[in-house]
Amino acid sequence: MKVSEIMTKKVDVIKDNDLVTKARAIMRDKGFRAMPVVDKNNRMTGIIGRGDVLQITSAKSNLLVKGLMRHHVVGFEDEDINAIAKRMIDNSIKQIIIVDKKAQNKFLGIVSALDILSTYVNDEYISKVDVVEKIMKETLYCEEDDETSRIGKMMLASGLTGMPVIKAEGKNKKRVVGFVTLGDLMGKGYRISEESGKQKKMKIKNVMKAVVKYVTVNERVNNAAKLMAKNRILRIPVVDNERTKNLKGVI
Repeated sequence: MKVSEIMTKKVDVIKDNDLVTKARAIMRDKGFRAMPVVDKNNRMTGIIGRGDVLQITSAKSNLLVKGLMRHHVVGFEDEDINAIAKRMIDNSIKQIIIVDKKAQNKFLGIVSALDILSTYVNDEYISKVDVVEKIMKETLYCEEDDETSRIGKMMLASGLTGMPVIKAEGKNKKRVVGFVTLGDLMGKGYRISEESGKQKKMKIKNVMKAVVKYVTVNERVNNAAKLMAKNRILRIPVVDNERTKNLKGVI
């Protein structure tokens, strides 16, 4: 399948001379994970994401988007989605900007990791791996009483967009009780960067999702993919079983 068949063409963009606070407000209100950045002539110049805008303090509220945006990785309409998926993995990104092949600064649309996952699910793609346990990875996690500032910094430093929230129950028992993302922090109007220690302290339990989707270690990979696509999520905790919900990893 070609990129042109799944890409989103009508996308909100932000100007490189706009304030970062404007980008943050749009992402918060519309639930965007990232936004393409264009110049005054609507030519592509970069991309800005949640993790970028969450670091802004009130002392830097006049910072322009072009001072914080990142270099964008591009794709083309006629490329196969498998090539785009590999490019995302190779660059550790979740969105790829689609540009005109002849004029590579001309913005055409965007493709996200969720777009590709949903396409695989709809096409009934069969994974080469059968159960979740074989592909899950170890993950950082936090507890309900952890402070959001510390956990937010941890997520950014490790390149994560979210992590499971656990409750310790005895030796090596980590019961999953929630999940928290950079989007949850943004939704509360929170900034990860502190300013002279003046920022109000907030705990993870005040921002996390208490109703969390998860899969067990023995779940079929294809079923896990369907659950993720249906709920528009890119990370999901893996637990030992339905009863104890002891965290084993993440996919």
